[in-house]
Amino acid sequence: MIAILGDLIADFSLRIPSFPVRAGDLTRAEYLELGPGGACNVAIAGARLGLEVACLGEVGDDRFGRIVVEGLASEGIDVADIVISEGAETPVAGVVVDTAAEPAYLGYRGVLHIRELKDEWRTSIESARGLFAGGWADHEDVPAIILDGLGAARSAGALTFFDPGPGNPEFDREWHRDAARLATVILATEDEANRLTGLADPLNAALTLLDMGPELVIIKRGVAGCLLLSQDQVLIAPGFPVEVKDATAAGDSLAAAVIYSRLRDYPLEMLGTLANAAGAAKVQKLGTGRNVPTAEEIRQVLRRFGREPDSFLPSPA
Repeated sequence: MIAILGDLIADFSLRIPSFPVRAGDLTRAEYLELGPGGACNVAIAGARLGLEVACLGEVGDDRFGRIVVEGLASEGIDVADIVISEGAETPVAGVVVDTAAEPAYLGYRGVLHIRELKDEWRTSIESARGLFAGGWADHEDVPAIILDGLGAARSAGALTFFDPGPGNPEFDREWHRDAARLATVILATEDEANRLTGLADPLNAALTLLDMGPELVIIKRGVAGCLLLSQDQVLIAPGFPVEVKDATAAGDSLAAAVIYSRLRDYPLEMLGTLANAAGAAKVQKLGTGRNVPTAEEIRQVLRRFGREPDSFLPSPA
């Protein structure tokens, strides 16, 4: 089982013809959907690859919380350890993309009550094969909860996956370095690696991150693919050029493929290929959450670019 800790939010996704959106204008939305978002993207993408996934976190006893929990459960994800807190308010992200495919975000942080890693979450983490956590924090107690969870997973011998993301500039992001030291695998964009290390060159930044203690550092480079560094190997995995409709959740889809590959001890080249195929499958689709790619859509990308899908993913029943 893979545990996903925190960042259980709802996404309100829209596609518009173009930015800017100006006061007084009427801008027609071409796409509109409300569903799970944030770390739920990784959970759903992982479940669609065939992983057993459990989500650990808190939502409010409100319509957005119900949408998150019901959406996850409909994908076969274990939601037993999601706390639905009376009086809490589920965080919501407004995700707006135009034809350039890069999103803008409107964030409602909500109100959460849990201040520390719950005992039942710790138990689930200690029995899991791996833990994924991201670096977004809208509440001051979140960093400590994430660090405690990563530490519990490491102590139990589980794999730990950390994606710092852009982080919330309203909070001190120094805790991302502490999380990186607890990670088996770090996934970061070039900008995020630069922020963590102070180094602009992605290779040097990756080497510095590797010195923090992880076994694998993955630098996500969009359409260019990704750079992968382990203690004994450096690999550039080229991306797959596809039509990009919406880049939102592409990194989350890639992360799910990385988790899947690590659990199966795939060689680095196979891991990078599958990760890039998952990202490429996502950017061809609008939306987040239940619009992350299916295993068959990832297989289609692999097949289109001359890879044998059965080498990466089981044949559909």
